[in-house]
Amino acid sequence: MSSMSHRERVVTTLSLQEPDRVPLDFGGSIATTIIIPAYQNLKKYLGLEHETHIMVSRARTVIPDKTILERFDIDTYPLVLGEYRGGAAREVDHDTIVDFWGTTWKRAANGHFINVKGPFQDPHPEIELLETYEWPDPGNPGLFEGLKQKAEVMHKDTDYAIVLSLPPGIVHRCQYMRGFAEWLMDLYINTEFACRLMDLIADIWIEIAEHALDEVGDNIDVIMWADDLAMQQGPFMSPQMYRDLIKPRHKRMNAALKARSNAKIHYHSCGSVYLLVEDLIDTGIDALNPIQVNARNMDPARLKEEFGDRLAFWGGIDTQKVLPFGKPEEVRQEVRRVIDCMGRGGGYILAGVHNIQAEVPPENIVAMFDEGKSYGRY
Repeated sequence: MSSMSHRERVVTTLSLQEPDRVPLDFGGSIATTIIIPAYQNLKKYLGLEHETHIMVSRARTVIPDKTILERFDIDTYPLVLGEYRGGAAREVDHDTIVDFWGTTWKRAANGHFINVKGPFQDPHPEIELLETYEWPDPGNPGLFEGLKQKAEVMHKDTDYAIVLSLPPGIVHRCQYMRGFAEWLMDLYINTEFACRLMDLIADIWIEIAEHALDEVGDNIDVIMWADDLAMQQGPFMSPQMYRDLIKPRHKRMNAALKARSNAKIHYHSCGSVYLLVEDLIDTGIDALNPIQVNARNMDPARLKEEFGDRLAFWGGIDTQKVLPFGKPEEVRQEVRRVIDCMGRGGGYILAGVHNIQAEVPPENIVAMFDEGKSYGRY
């Protein structure tokens, strides 16, 4: 097969067809990039000097420079929303911020921010609190400032597959605003409150997404959004509870995206989501990320065999053991193993399992992408 453009390679892959080689993603979305310390080490290792551009300050993530994208022949490029203007969003002090939904975040020892207090983190909240709360404005101009122009320029002047990252979904947002444990208990014992909270968040999320998609038009190729559903051993709710309470809302959210755009939907959930993959396909996703291969039931060969005719896979290179603690040759072996499992016939985009963290040596990052490019040819 003749050489494809980056965009053609990704779109072909997400259409479950075979491209010229396995596409590579490094920094294409908020969950497939690298954090600042690891990026600084990589720049030094490669002998590159340039300004480090932040993707999400709270997560300390980076938009890799085009010199690095060109070095590895990366196929994706990120497009992220802007900063909300006004409302609840504010910086309390150097280590404490409040987001525009009203959730308080504090800096942990490793530099990441952790949500510590939500506006509904009351032991026994009344549903009336939801109706009187000052919810964010989904049309806030700060979110979309410059988005149209960036999308147009990136689509016209580059051949990258452009990935629009949308805000976290209803599961994440409920956890942030209500508290993780509190919200999980609500699903069982305070279902009316939990469902109303999810619906209000979903309504705002959909409006934000619609505004963003109206701005970018046909200048994007992929829509990425995240809603973690699982832990290392399995989902943190029963599959039936997901089907009854979460899935209908996920389905509505994805339907809103498809009504506004022809871009493929890249959905992110960490953990062992095997028991929910069939349902996720039914909600309308096109690609599943990050394929946490060390989690239970997440063997890449099994996932490809059972779902590969209906779903693309995005990620899969282990960031728990191999990338941080393996030798470069072990990284190369893992890349070959995952490509052999998931790359058959297309439908696989290579990336790390979630964002590359500080303990990952730069030589292992180089080994991952170099091997992905050389071994992943069809």
